[in-house]
Amino acid sequence: MTATRSTSFAWIFFIFIYFLSISGVAFGANILISPSWLSPVHRFTMRELAAELLKRNHSVTWLEYGLRPHDSISLPKGVEEIFLRIENAPRVTALLNPKGKIQLTSNEQLWQENYWEPVEKTSGWLASLDLCRAVLKEHKTAFDKLVQREFAAVVVDDLYNPCALLHVGLQRSLFIYWSMTGLRTESAWANQSPSPPSYIPVPGTGLTDELGFWSRTYNLLAYLRELYIHQHLILRRVDKLFQKYYPNKVPDSFTIERNASINFVNNPPIFDFARPFMPRVNFVGGLHCRNQSKNKWTDTKLAQFINDSNNERGFILITGGFTIQWANAPKDVIKNFRRFVWQYNGPSIQNPPSNLFTADWLPQQQLLAHPKCQAHLSHGGLNSVIESVWHGTPIIGWPLTATARDNLLRVTTRQAGLMIEQKRPTEKQFLSAFKRIYIKFYKEEMLIFQDMLIDVPYTELNHSAFWVEFIVRHQEVPHARSGADDLNIFQYFLVDVTIFLIGCTLLLIWLLLNLLKFSVRFLFWAILRLKCCVTSKKSKSVIEKKDPIAKKKD
Repeated sequence: MTATRSTSFAWIFFIFIYFLSISGVAFGANILISPSWLSPVHRFTMRELAAELLKRNHSVTWLEYGLRPHDSISLPKGVEEIFLRIENAPRVTALLNPKGKIQLTSNEQLWQENYWEPVEKTSGWLASLDLCRAVLKEHKTAFDKLVQREFAAVVVDDLYNPCALLHVGLQRSLFIYWSMTGLRTESAWANQSPSPPSYIPVPGTGLTDELGFWSRTYNLLAYLRELYIHQHLILRRVDKLFQKYYPNKVPDSFTIERNASINFVNNPPIFDFARPFMPRVNFVGGLHCRNQSKNKWTDTKLAQFINDSNNERGFILITGGFTIQWANAPKDVIKNFRRFVWQYNGPSIQNPPSNLFTADWLPQQQLLAHPKCQAHLSHGGLNSVIESVWHGTPIIGWPLTATARDNLLRVTTRQAGLMIEQKRPTEKQFLSAFKRIYIKFYKEEMLIFQDMLIDVPYTELNHSAFWVEFIVRHQEVPHARSGADDLNIFQYFLVDVTIFLIGCTLLLIWLLLNLLKFSVRFLFWAILRLKCCVTSKKSKSVIEKKDPIAKKKD
């Protein structure tokens, strides 16, 4: 009896495991992820989602197209990578720095005080169109085969990636549109998230959410400019390219953008200034951040350098991310750094002092999480700023681009750091910033900001993976869309209703004025009539008094 019962339990357990494994395989979906090749940091961020999806038994295909692969940013094992190598893209070649790496910002002008790269996005989009044109010219067969493959969902970088947008347009696939920056003006316009320029600063303006009259005027003009550039300069060129190779086979690019099932935004929910957004918009910034307490130092020299630092003064981390190429930095800037852990990729420094550690690559999160890390001198890259907040390290912002300045404003307005406004600060200005950042106030404010950022019921990585699986299961998210999708610009801003109401108001005013005019005329006519009657009676009475015989005859 006991043996029979044991056998039954064994069979039940076997069947349970079998169906569990079958259900896992059945649920496993094929996901396509496509970052923009022009921004290596996008590959760095999106690979975290790829790794998580692989853990959840999904298969991941990775699409990139460019001049050469970003081999320094490896993909998780198990990802099928498709790289379409481009041979001829003049606009893109012009963006290569001396080391052969892509750089959207101008090396020559980056360090100039009044230069904030106002056309960085436009240059990036035009370069990406060159890449996409080359893909359709050199690799159209491979691209068409990819379109014919079936994917349960596609994750598309919404910046500088027209060929991936073309792919989902041709395939009519469900896709997630991932804004690797914050929620930009044109991104919010595409997913119908309201962006009132009265209190939401337009990226690149350097404004916060506290706007006076002239700031709101400038912000409104910047808002209209951003929409005009994207809608009339960028997307029209994208549509022209699409129709050249696939005439009448693909919707216009703005329709494709608007039909995204889900929108990801690469910053945490409370990182940006408070703003309205649609239910389909999900904030997943910081998904690459990890607790570093169990990580061991792989660089023994760096570990020794950190451990030897003063317990009270600690060290300050300096990073430039993918943006700053220190080889192009002015010498007077380089000379001011002598007491830090520095992610430095410029020419070797002659006779460096013992309190300076430099390396091409640094374990940034591990350093930020170290208790001796007193501050982070950051160029203002979004991931870099989020990492500082996630690990509770005050920031000394040193922006060289308008986008970086916007990212840093999200921290400095919360008093969790300070900003160096000059692009080429003097030694005194650096020292002043370093002394001020040791004030406990900045650390306390950053810890408050950190606590709000990480005190969430889920990690951003799990959150992003959940929504990918959600659209795989449900195919669409109709409840997350609004009726605004069916409205044109005049209907959306109630221009037709406003004109109608103004017309009705003017008509009512006209009627009231005419009624008043008629009433006044009638009143005057009545008064005159009454006056005439009274005058007539008085005249008759006078005549009767003068001629009583006539009265008797009557």
